[in-house]
Amino acid sequence: MNLPLSKEELKNAVDQFGTPLYVYDESSLNERCNRLRQLFSGLPVSWLYAMKANDNPHLLEIISRNGFGLDTVSYEEVLLGLGFTDDPTDIFYTENNMTDDEMNRAIESGVVLNIGSYSRLEAFCRHPDAESCCIRVNPAIGDGHHAKVVTGNAESKFGIRKDLIGKCFELAESHGVRIEGLHVHIGSGIKDPSNMYEAIKMMLELANGYEALEYINFGGGLPVSYTPGEKEFDLAEFEKITRPALESFLEKRGGNFRFYFEPGRWIIAPAGVLLTRVNTVKDQGSKSFLGTDTGFHHLLRPALYDAYHHITNISKSEDQGSRKYDIAGNICESGDLIGVDRNMPESEIGDLLAILDSGAYGMTMASHYNRRTLPAEILKEESGEFRKIRERISPEEQVRKHLKECNYPDFITSIIEP
Repeated sequence: MNLPLSKEELKNAVDQFGTPLYVYDESSLNERCNRLRQLFSGLPVSWLYAMKANDNPHLLEIISRNGFGLDTVSYEEVLLGLGFTDDPTDIFYTENNMTDDEMNRAIESGVVLNIGSYSRLEAFCRHPDAESCCIRVNPAIGDGHHAKVVTGNAESKFGIRKDLIGKCFELAESHGVRIEGLHVHIGSGIKDPSNMYEAIKMMLELANGYEALEYINFGGGLPVSYTPGEKEFDLAEFEKITRPALESFLEKRGGNFRFYFEPGRWIIAPAGVLLTRVNTVKDQGSKSFLGTDTGFHHLLRPALYDAYHHITNISKSEDQGSRKYDIAGNICESGDLIGVDRNMPESEIGDLLAILDSGAYGMTMASHYNRRTLPAEILKEESGEFRKIRERISPEEQVRKHLKECNYPDFITSIIEP
């Protein structure tokens, strides 16, 4: 497994900014964006970055500069995304059990609204300013790295059943509303690319029946190779098997038509690493633990999805012996284990550990559980300089913020003064 930066660079970052620390590499981010842009040359294919993977505005700026639109899943993400484009239609808003207020605001903002239920489509069509929308189809084809991220299966809460799509078009037409696009997303971290290809073919066939359509959004789910030895998702092969179907559709269709994909984690996950310091070494007989100054409040994926992230001791060389450890976080939960049964060099208090491929779904899923503070985030710019892109607040600032948000009298000011 490759670190996005050298061990020396990461140790220098810790010397400057401490731990726990998220570090992102701008060069890696630009390189991955560029690899996607080179796919499907000559075809009307556009890319939308899934903001829920990582929404740090400094990273969004880089991705937007690379020509990506934004895939959003909440009105709050829409508001954030509007700051990175002059054209609100660059923002694709996939609603999920949205409120009427969120719908009204989305319509007013001018973003593309992607509707995932018949009842919400009814409400949208009744709105006096409703003009056009996209609808999300449930393809009854699901895939993903864990059962909790499979979104396209027939039992999923997402999307409108395929047999109701005709009824959706009839409803929209009766209100003078135009359904301009179809959307599908079968899951995140797809394990079998053939499932994504089957969903693409299904959507192309479905679109053939509706001449007013202007685009299909095929969603995301491109996987990342988290595990050592795991084969990287073959972008060239994906293009090779998908291109003929897209070309055939366009040849029959004629006129203006676009295709969209929503890569989130594929862009940002390998460009980020979470650095943590060992503060406890514990031998429990059958288990040896390395206790750290981070936990599932900073990287939830291992606890939530049993997800694997490779962990490297950057303070030691790989030939300094080997021992099996569980890497434990500092949250008061038995499930706060970042890695289990990991072979690592003999480790000691003060060692620095790098948790790889953590650029996606780290900070966006982070919390203040146990009232703990969040890590700082830094960006290694292409110039080679480190730039802080999120401050680490002190424990005193965190408690003061908590009291203020709860509208509670700050009667312990003397205790939490800096």
